[in-house]
Amino acid sequence: MTQSINRRTFLELVGSGTLLTLAGCGSANDAPSQAPAAGSTDTAGFDIKGAKLTFVGDDAFAPYRYLEVQGDGTQRVVGLDIAIADEMASRLGFSYDFEPQEFAATLASVQGSDASFTMAMSATAEREETFDFTRGYYQPLVGALTLGGDAITRVEDLAGKSIACTTGTVQNKFISKVLPDADIHTYDGGDQCLQEVLSGRIDAYLCDGAEGQSMRDANEGLVLGLLDREETKDHVGVYRLMAKKGATFVAALDECIGQMLDDGTIDKFIGQYVGKDFEWGGDTSAAGASTVAGS
Repeated sequence: MTQSINRRTFLELVGSGTLLTLAGCGSANDAPSQAPAAGSTDTAGFDIKGAKLTFVGDDAFAPYRYLEVQGDGTQRVVGLDIAIADEMASRLGFSYDFEPQEFAATLASVQGSDASFTMAMSATAEREETFDFTRGYYQPLVGALTLGGDAITRVEDLAGKSIACTTGTVQNKFISKVLPDADIHTYDGGDQCLQEVLSGRIDAYLCDGAEGQSMRDANEGLVLGLLDREETKDHVGVYRLMAKKGATFVAALDECIGQMLDDGTIDKFIGQYVGKDFEWGGDTSAAGASTVAGS
């Protein structure tokens, strides 16, 4: 049975010197070099082989990233994003460390580093002013988690309900725009939103559909509804890898993601970690293009 630890426990373990074994985390000896500073070399000419990057992200965001207890008692970060990042690292010859952070802190951390990236991000016009994005690797659905009752499948079903969202997510921005008078409550992480629903203090958690699927499966009594893509398509974009604007490694990762979409590798990982219903199939046209200039 999969288990997890909360962030406070994680920090206590780190503070006490107890090390967690993280999937995809290379040691300092794997690749001593750092990705060059943005602007220090032409992006298209940057050789990512041997670079050492940092993957910043929430480790309580199943099925994309989550902690899993191994047979020896250690914790390991697994999920769709980790599988894709590991595959890119293997193909391109770089290594990375995973740095767990709440979603609310992720954007600032990535913006402040030339060698950091995160995943499962949508390329909004506001974000594109500060960050570069690869093409999309996953097309999300918007989910609504409730404690019992009928599944919410339309925006109008949310009218009159108290709604929890993770601060700054596309789901948060989406519902604020389409239901501006709704009773919306924002929290730093999805686990907090979930607890508010489980306690009965909040009626619905508006979340990533696959995240909601994992939470529903792990908590008896939860009901998951998926909003129709026709209602959300103009507000919720595909999930992409994101890095600081000008980060020299993004073009290489974008090209690799394109190859993995074409050869079926990403669909294999989506089927494994999310479900067959979420796979691209034969049409990856919605993946779009990288936002990196000249790529």
